[in-house]
Amino acid sequence: KRLMCHYCGHSVPVTQNCPDCDCESLKFMGLGTQKAAEELEILFPNAKILRLDADSTVSRESYSTYLSAFARGEYDILLGTQMVAKGLDFPNVTLVGVLGADAAMYSEDFRSFERMFSLLTQVVGRAGRGDKRGRVIVQTYEPENFAVTAGAEQDIEKFFKREIFVRKMMDYPPFGNFTRVSVMAHNMEDEKKASELWLSYIEKNLGKKSVINIKRENKHTKKNGFRTTMLLKYSADKRKVFSAMAKEIKEKL
Repeated sequence: KRLMCHYCGHSVPVTQNCPDCDCESLKFMGLGTQKAAEELEILFPNAKILRLDADSTVSRESYSTYLSAFARGEYDILLGTQMVAKGLDFPNVTLVGVLGADAAMYSEDFRSFERMFSLLTQVVGRAGRGDKRGRVIVQTYEPENFAVTAGAEQDIEKFFKREIFVRKMMDYPPFGNFTRVSVMAHNMEDEKKASELWLSYIEKNLGKKSVINIKRENKHTKKNGFRTTMLLKYSADKRKVFSAMAKEIKEKL
């Protein structure tokens, strides 16, 4: 077993001791697929469980091989991330469960409800594709949320009317623009200089209020070096202004 950073790919062997103080009280916590697999093994000790996620699936070929084995009935339970919900057709699957739906719905991304609706619409279509009747169970604190109910009913029009109303009211896309600008350099001074140039252009062309979040990572990583990320929000009529501004900054850098 190894601990791996999904951001930079760095990994180290699993240890029970704290790397700083050597304390032996480290515990594995969380609600990921590995933890869910452990719970399923306790609940269904005789079932063959197939776990598919970024850690357990190395390549596209192995992913297809495992899915083929599940289709042949070599496994009883398929457990995975959202990747297992899309475009799969297993006639013998009659029960599908979605764990922790609220974590996906209440992320910082304005498209989180749209993604939850899309996921549930696909998941509902995975159960009962053969002659047997299917059933879908969604774990959520808000079963009345419109993304959940519309997804469960596969009602695209119902979801669209509510979602487009909210986006128009908040000036979210397609009525406004969100742009994420990432400035990266292996030299801290170069990164700082480029970030300041971007900010000066943004304030001049889009206004100070267009910058709704700035995240600076002062720790150097092998993959990205030093990085500053800026999240911008501006009206749709400023799209050409942003494109021209970005082109000018690129020429200066």
